[in-house]
Amino acid sequence: MNKSKDDKKGGRVIIFTVSLLGRFQILYQGNILSDDDIRSEKLVNLFSYIVLHRERSLSVQELTEALWKEDETDNPAGALKNLMYRLRTIFKKHFGDADFIMTSRGAYYWNPEMEVVVDVELFEQNCNMGKKEQSENCRKSISHYEEAVELYQGDFLAKYIDNNWILPVSTYYHSLFLSSAKKLAELYEEEDYQNMERVCAKALQFDKVDEQIHCLRIGAMIHQNKQKLAEEYYENAVKVLYEALGVRNTAGLKKVYKELLKMKKSSAAAAIEEIQQDMLEPEKPEGAYICGYAVFREAYRMEARRIHRLGIAEYVLLLTMTVNEETVKAGNEKMEKFLLNNAMDRMEEVLRDSLRIGDVASRYSDTQFVVLLPTCSQESSMMVISRILSRFSKYPDSRRIKVKSDIEEVTMSGRFGERG
Repeated sequence: MNKSKDDKKGGRVIIFTVSLLGRFQILYQGNILSDDDIRSEKLVNLFSYIVLHRERSLSVQELTEALWKEDETDNPAGALKNLMYRLRTIFKKHFGDADFIMTSRGAYYWNPEMEVVVDVELFEQNCNMGKKEQSENCRKSISHYEEAVELYQGDFLAKYIDNNWILPVSTYYHSLFLSSAKKLAELYEEEDYQNMERVCAKALQFDKVDEQIHCLRIGAMIHQNKQKLAEEYYENAVKVLYEALGVRNTAGLKKVYKELLKMKKSSAAAAIEEIQQDMLEPEKPEGAYICGYAVFREAYRMEARRIHRLGIAEYVLLLTMTVNEETVKAGNEKMEKFLLNNAMDRMEEVLRDSLRIGDVASRYSDTQFVVLLPTCSQESSMMVISRILSRFSKYPDSRRIKVKSDIEEVTMSGRFGERG
C-alpha cells in the first residue's frame, strides 16, 4: 500500500499507511514509525485521533477533551501545543519535511494532500461489504469477511484502552470483529469446515468467553470427524466459560454435546476389540479418576441409576476450601486468591493419591472438589474424609486454609445437605 499515484491536477498524492489494530505503526515511503519509537501515549493518541477524523478541522477544545480528563492539566491548550510540536518533530526526523498536520485559527487538521490508508477503516469497510453481499453473492461475502478477519490483528489501540475516546471505539470494533467472524464461520459451514475451525480459533484469541464461537468451533470439528478433539475441546470450553463467567451447562454447549453423542452413535461399524481399545486409558491408571465436571456429572448419574436398581447406598463428598479468618482480616485479596489456588492444586494431588482407583473426583468451582465414592459405606466414607484431611494437613500452608466437608447419599434426585 506504500505507493504514489497521480491526482486530477497532475501532482502526486502520497500514500500514508497506518495500523491501529493490535499494534500502532505508520508506514511512509519505506520508513516505519511505531509507538516504541514515539515513546509517548499522548502522542500516539493525538495522532490517531487526528488521522481518524481527517475529513474535518479539529478544534483545540475537542482535542484537549479527547486527550485529557477533566482537571488533568491546568493549561490544556498549552499542553496540546507542546504535544503538536513534539509530534511534528518526530515526523520530520523519520519522514522528512513534509507537512502532515496543518494549523488554522484555533484548530488543527490533516493535510488533504496526504492520502491515508488506515487498517481499521479497511476492516470496517470489508465487514460492511460482507454483510451487504451476504444475501446476494455468498462468494463475495466470504471474500470481504476473510479480508476483514485477516486485517484484525488485535483490539483497536489495545495498549491505550484506558484513554477517554479509545475504549468505546475499541469496544465497537471488537464487537464488529466477533460478529463478522461468526458470520464468516456460518458461511463456511456449508462446505469448508477446516476454514470454519480456523476462523473460530482466531476469534477466540481475542475473546475466550464467546459461547457461540466455541460452539461453532466444536461443530466444525464434529463435521471433520475429529471426535476426540471435539470432546476434549468441549470440556475445555465448559471450564473456560465457568471460570470466566460462572456459567455452566449453557444452552449452546448442551446442543453441541448432543451432537457429540450422535457422532459416536453414527460412527462406522467396528469390532468390539477396536471399541474397547479406543476406550482404554493411554497409561496404566493409578489413584482416583480426576475429570472435568461434565464427565463427573454423567458418572454420578450412571452410578445413581445403578445403586437405585441394586437397592444399596453410596456417598458423594463435597470439599470446600476457604482462607482462615486471620488472612481474611488482613484484607489481602491477592494473597487470599494465591493461597486458594495453591490449596486447590494440592488438594487435587491429595485426592489422586488418597482415593481408590474406582473413585471419581472433579473441580466443581474455584474452591470446591466433588468426589464420588462407589461401593463405599457411610462409615468408610467418613474414614476417607479423615485420610484426605490428614494428608492435606501436611501441605505447608494448610494451617491458613479451612476445609469443610459435606457428605450426602447418592440419589437420583435431591441435593447436598448441610452436614459437615
